Amino acid sequence: MTDPLSNTFSSTNETPDIRQDVPALEPEPDIDIEAHVRKWTLNTEQAQAFRIIAYHSLATRPEQLRMLLAGPGGTGKSRVIDALRDFFTLRGQSRRLRLAAFTGVTARNIKGMTLHSALCLNQRSNGTSQTRTRKDLTAMWEGVDYLFIDEVSMVGCPLLLQVSQAL
Repeated sequence: MTDPLSNTFSSTNETPDIRQDVPALEPEPDIDIEAHVRKWTLNTEQAQAFRIIAYHSLATRPEQLRMLLAGPGGTGKSRVIDALRDFFTLRGQSRRLRLAAFTGVTARNIKGMTLHSALCLNQRSNGTSQTRTRKDLTAMWEGVDYLFIDEVSMVGCPLLLQVSQAL
């Protein structure tokens, strides 16, 4: 029986050969942003917020996006989050999106996690090894491009500073 990897290296210079049997990466599904806006029946303001993030996510090397989606309760901020979650999921990129909140109840409502869990903040204050915490954070945030903090008005300045330092 022949070794399936026997043709991986040439015998003359030990450099890898290009394998013909390695499948190409699947292209990202092409999602029509405007159709997605209609699917989620987003109003004008919701659609504008959704489009900013959706188009930003399609850019090759975009600058950092800092955005505040504000409004009183019942204005549909969670609807935008749900539409974005669906958008990233349909594109096979749900890993790029992280949802967090200050309280556990709010985190559960958005199917996210608390800020303390998302950023290992309790471990930092409990004296856990900084090296281990940094490694944990790096692993947890690998491939994540967007952090949405729901109910950000409940987050005080000291915690926002911790969030900034952790990121």
